[in-house]
Amino acid sequence: MTSWIICILLGAITFTSTASGKKNVLFFAVDDLRPEINAYGVDFIKSPNIDALASKSMLFERAYCQIAVCSPSRASLLTGRRPDTNHVWQIAADEYWRTVPDATNATTIPQYFKENGYLSIGMGKIFHPGAPSGNDDRMYSWSPEGLPYFHGKEDSSIAKHAAWYSFDEPDNKRVDGQIADNAVSVLQQIKKNRTEGDDRPFFVAVGFHKPHLPFYCSSKYYDLYPSIEDTKLPENPDAPTGMPDIAFSIWKELKGYSDIKAIVNETLCDIDADASIHGKECHVPDNKMKELRRAYYSCVSFTDAQIGRVIKELDAQGFADDTIIVLWADHGWQLGEHNEWCKHTNFEDATHVPFLLHVPGVTDNGMTTKALVELIDIFPSLTELAGLEVPPMCTKNSPTSIACVEGSSVVPLLSNPNAQWKKGSFSQYPRPSTQGLPEIPGKPPFDPSDKGESVMGYTVRTDKYRFTEWYRFNRITSTPNFNEIWGTELYDHSSPTVFFNDENVNLATESEMKPVVDELRQLLQAGWREALPPTN
Repeated sequence: MTSWIICILLGAITFTSTASGKKNVLFFAVDDLRPEINAYGVDFIKSPNIDALASKSMLFERAYCQIAVCSPSRASLLTGRRPDTNHVWQIAADEYWRTVPDATNATTIPQYFKENGYLSIGMGKIFHPGAPSGNDDRMYSWSPEGLPYFHGKEDSSIAKHAAWYSFDEPDNKRVDGQIADNAVSVLQQIKKNRTEGDDRPFFVAVGFHKPHLPFYCSSKYYDLYPSIEDTKLPENPDAPTGMPDIAFSIWKELKGYSDIKAIVNETLCDIDADASIHGKECHVPDNKMKELRRAYYSCVSFTDAQIGRVIKELDAQGFADDTIIVLWADHGWQLGEHNEWCKHTNFEDATHVPFLLHVPGVTDNGMTTKALVELIDIFPSLTELAGLEVPPMCTKNSPTSIACVEGSSVVPLLSNPNAQWKKGSFSQYPRPSTQGLPEIPGKPPFDPSDKGESVMGYTVRTDKYRFTEWYRFNRITSTPNFNEIWGTELYDHSSPTVFFNDENVNLATESEMKPVVDELRQLLQAGWREALPPTN
């Protein structure tokens, strides 16, 4: 399709059957989903419903989160503000962006749609539940006359707090099955309301928990995959050569499960003068690693089935032609690569995410782009596609602005997927954090008063490289000290070999790479504003 035709379609995108002339939005969030799915070229994953959505969407091959942990990543995406603007870096009761010191009180995506005449309804894990989000940001983000916010619940006591378990039960015995049931009911209710005169467009957000730990789902999804014996191990199971210690996560999230506690020496894993923090003393045995990898894949297929049910109902109620669908994951996940598990790092595996955008009449034949994009781009993109006024770009001194964004709309990529775009995407992660190292050999101890954010690792992912530098960090001013460096990493992604196998050697100390280090350090320290797409 030529660019001028797509431009015409984009210009006409807001002409719909609703009285307001606005597109509906179906907003899928998936927890811990890395882009290791069929639509991204990994053919052993059974994800037919996500694949079907991808076949009529723009698939962003290189999308990245801003921080690889649930609460701050979601806060960033949903407010359009980066973690250092929100002052949200961890999952903590005192890191709710509306109440932290120097709070932004930023407008969220569902709030913005609600304030622009939409019926805004949420369910499942959209924000991080509980205090870190002010209990799903319910006072602000969701329509008070809408259906009650739905979470669901399940009894998994039979699993005895193991990291994985297969149940011989229907899907709606699990929380994500209940969330899918609720989404179906919501779409049916909206259709009923329209027959009674409520013709408002809708913003419906559906957040699925799996494949987040624990890996619990019906045995029928486990049966989609080869036996544990035939499950492949990661091809890069060792920490990158030359990796600074501060880059490593000790994956406490996984160690909390009963079957992992029984086989991993947690004391040695944390740190010990006579043991490597990321070596054999802190390694999940191969058979258990295979169990966990197969269980993760099974939960991906379980979530895929729930997504399929919701999209099927969207079509059944006659909303498909008038509804933008976006699907994203809050961050990636590590399945034993580099001897890492969970997220909590700045590695590619933890920050690279799936991101799909379906726009009726525009992306119906499927599109892909290799442009570097970020989850923070979703806010301005959805508002532009829905025909709303796009919030302005935040200025450097506008942390208290109610509605502004720090990302770029991806709409121009729909007319030219090969357009010159961002110079890099930006991510970060704090140390020590609850998933980091309690101390770093050769470095001063962390200050407990810094609440686990004494050092911040900042990453820029460019076309060829992933560059990370770790700096002392001032939590109060939300600023790094570029003169105090705790570690430097440079990984070459110019010639990828196999999926999730690109960061085996830290090149930062190699003399011939100094010009690259200097160039990327300058880009990293200049920050995301200097890497935005060109304006024309």
